[in-house]
Amino acid sequence: MEKTPLLPLPEGMLIDQIQITATGLMISVISTHPTSCCPLCSEPSSSIKSHYRRTLHDVPCGGRRVLLSLTVRKFYCRNAYCPRKVFAERFPAFVDPWARMTIRHGEQITSIGLAKTTRQTILRRIMDLPDSSPGVILFLGIDDFSFRRGSRFGTILVNLESRRVVDLLPDREAETSATWMRQQLDLMAVSRDRGGAYASAAAQGAPQATQCADRFHLMKNLGEALEGLLAHHLAAECKRQTQATVDSQAPVWQSTRATHTSPKLERLQHNRREERLAHYEQVIARL
Repeated sequence: MEKTPLLPLPEGMLIDQIQITATGLMISVISTHPTSCCPLCSEPSSSIKSHYRRTLHDVPCGGRRVLLSLTVRKFYCRNAYCPRKVFAERFPAFVDPWARMTIRHGEQITSIGLAKTTRQTILRRIMDLPDSSPGVILFLGIDDFSFRRGSRFGTILVNLESRRVVDLLPDREAETSATWMRQQLDLMAVSRDRGGAYASAAAQGAPQATQCADRFHLMKNLGEALEGLLAHHLAAECKRQTQATVDSQAPVWQSTRATHTSPKLERLQHNRREERLAHYEQVIARL
């Protein structure tokens, strides 16, 4: 399908297919240029390796939202001295690399936004917009953050279903968080760290909610438990090997007198004890 006046395309690009969706138009676009130039060495190449699709927002057409499904080809660079062996073809007059909208769509948005105002006024108007209502919060995530590192801390509250921040509190005191939770009557679960402040806040402000550790602290608890378990098994294995060595060194006939172990065996036992002590101190230091 050739390009149409309603959707002009640069030279060498054609419309392959048009689909009408519930939200607008999905238009497949392909490139017909036989060659493409490497962006590093500018050497033209006609050796196609593969292709992939990019989804781009374009200017509306006939009052409908337009999405372009652009097929992008990858070429081999045949310049032996170029470090770029494979490159994707570029469309400099149509879309920037890695962009999600066409150049003309970005220019249209900019022209509309700056038609009768300035950039600073637009930012002020956006900041003055009222916050959208968070709705009913069933699963809450709570944690602290730093306004200034090591100096002043606040509390961040996240709706775990929508993964959106719902509020920021000026401190991390238990009473401040509990007051906020009392306004959320439908809370079912509170995900928090292992500190006592947020545990107390959840118990006071949302006693009906189940408290649980967040993902980070669950993984931290699991790692510490595994380290302790492995250290215990390692100590048991060292003890077993030491006992086996002692048994192998013991004579078949033992007199009633006290037996004396060899210096080699004493050094072996001493090394085992030092190894167990080092592992024990390592586990204790991580608790």
